[in-house]
Amino acid sequence: NLSKDTSSIVNTDKLNKDTWVLASSEVSKLLNKLNEQPLRLEDVFEKIFQGIATSKDDVYFIYDCTETQSTITGESKQLNKRVTIEKGLVKPLLKGEDVHRYDNLSSNRYVIFPYKLENETANLYAEEELKLLFPNGYAYLKECETLLRGREKGRFDIDGQWFQFGRRQGLSYGNIPKIVAPEISFGGNYAFDVSGQFYSTTKIYGYILKSSMIQYGYNFFLGLLNSSLFWFFIQNTGYVLRGGYFTFKTNYVSPFPIPKFADIDSTLLLKIDNNVESIIELNAMKGNDTQIKLLIKEIDSVIYKI
Repeated sequence: NLSKDTSSIVNTDKLNKDTWVLASSEVSKLLNKLNEQPLRLEDVFEKIFQGIATSKDDVYFIYDCTETQSTITGESKQLNKRVTIEKGLVKPLLKGEDVHRYDNLSSNRYVIFPYKLENETANLYAEEELKLLFPNGYAYLKECETLLRGREKGRFDIDGQWFQFGRRQGLSYGNIPKIVAPEISFGGNYAFDVSGQFYSTTKIYGYILKSSMIQYGYNFFLGLLNSSLFWFFIQNTGYVLRGGYFTFKTNYVSPFPIPKFADIDSTLLLKIDNNVESIIELNAMKGNDTQIKLLIKEIDSVIYKI
């Protein structure tokens, strides 16, 4: 039975066109306290973006790759055989299962990337240029030409451009240092692509800091997004899927409250930075679970304090 002790009052002024959060009294108090913070996640990140959409992954994604100095050789699911492609035409590729919290990222998959990056813009290679610079890669794409031209009811049946991706999303951001996370996860699973070498599938989102926030470092935000507090926020404001997993799409993470950095004790920022760095190093060495759990607990404590 409902009573004053077990019920919660929701201010109807809060019920607008945005997602309604109907939570218990205790959870509401915590969310209200959080929401007193002056900034939101969308205020500190320049881009929160979805990975590349080729519209024919079986052609563009190459699996189980081995490398030489100038080429990669791997499995094409489309042709059901191993193919060799010039390194200049491919980018390392992350899928959702490659990304775990504080992970040292690695992958033996590549994506054929028929674009050149010029002034932070991805421009499609001219077909003759592609053929001249990457004869192996071009020959492979030619084997798949009819299929690529026929994508989306012939939308890509364009002379000189039939090898382009289905969408332009994420094309210019893969080679920039960024935080990455799977779209669907149980708890925060955020890692740092420190050298900006990875592109990713549509099931991964990338986070690029605003230039004004770089001074606080990616490690702080890595600690924040992997924290129990962020997971609490997602669980109580987000969209639950089967098995207790939640979606970490842009519109669910963007409203997360952030304090003014000028108000944060610099020793607390340094503590998070040092702990995150230590966790990443320990993860690389394996077998340090107890120590890592202790460092994560310390980060949570500092995040609560902030």
